[in-house]
Amino acid sequence: MRLISIQEAFRRRFERQASMSGLEFHASGHCVHVGKLSPGCYSCFAANTLRGNFLLGSRCNRNCDYCYGSAGEDPPAMQSRDERLRKKAVLLRGALRLDRRYEAVVISFTGGGEPLMQMDALQDYMHFYRGLEPRMNVRPWYYLYTNGILADRDMLMKLKEMGFDEIRFHLGASDFAEGVYRNMEEAVSILDTVTVETPAWPPHRQKLFEMLPILEEIGVRHLNLGQVEITESNRGRIAEVIPDAEIFQCYNIHLDDHGLVYDIMEEVLRKGYRFSVLDCSAFVKSIQRSPGKHLIHESVEELCSTVPVSGKAFCREGISRSADGGGACRP
Repeated sequence: MRLISIQEAFRRRFERQASMSGLEFHASGHCVHVGKLSPGCYSCFAANTLRGNFLLGSRCNRNCDYCYGSAGEDPPAMQSRDERLRKKAVLLRGALRLDRRYEAVVISFTGGGEPLMQMDALQDYMHFYRGLEPRMNVRPWYYLYTNGILADRDMLMKLKEMGFDEIRFHLGASDFAEGVYRNMEEAVSILDTVTVETPAWPPHRQKLFEMLPILEEIGVRHLNLGQVEITESNRGRIAEVIPDAEIFQCYNIHLDDHGLVYDIMEEVLRKGYRFSVLDCSAFVKSIQRSPGKHLIHESVEELCSTVPVSGKAFCREGISRSADGGGACRP
């Protein structure tokens, strides 16, 4: 594993971007994409605090080589602590938002493990935030990130009843399993938005390209491709799989994908596929986590397929409406 300079890493990406037509650039260049992104992506680029994201523990039913954490069951002490603190955390986070002006445009459950293995905690959070909607006249966009193994029809119906708008599938975690593709197809018929969010992991190159026509056929609306983050937990595993890996630092340490994201974008443009593609790279992570995010002052309202409006619900089929469904609508 070799550390390359940021100049080299950035030059490679910028030259590839400059060589392609059909790309869109937002958020001062941090957001490079094809097509309209999911509303769940809006808060990563908007110049204010619009997102509440929750980690529900580290339990997972997969053990990916590139996972940035330590996979497996939560230790008993953590489980008991989570049980004691879960509802307090829900109430505390909600109270903090109520102390400010409540503008939670996106509420998400991502990372830290497999959320569908923590359904009790998930239901607690959703019950609390759904209960705020009538009082605050705000309907956030709710989404969940999963490896999809447990996302069968029964589970998807539960998520719909809980109020989820979007589900994001980490296809690489299951090694692009047929069963997860079937679950994705079910999800398209049940939830408003289905997204694939999976890393541009070089050993998955062939399967990523094989995935593209399947997403088009199923009706997936968005594809987010991230760069693998290097941590103490995954560095050794990655070095075994890719001994000649090149890494660089941009906020955190990232694996250089040698143009894989843009190879995929180019294929999507060439084939005319209808789903969007986001380069959810080190630049996105840097701006997403930056204390200087508020300095972005260019408009990002045309970034996503629907636009969040303060005090309004997210659009459904192009219509914006109040949280209770009443009020004037606009196309």
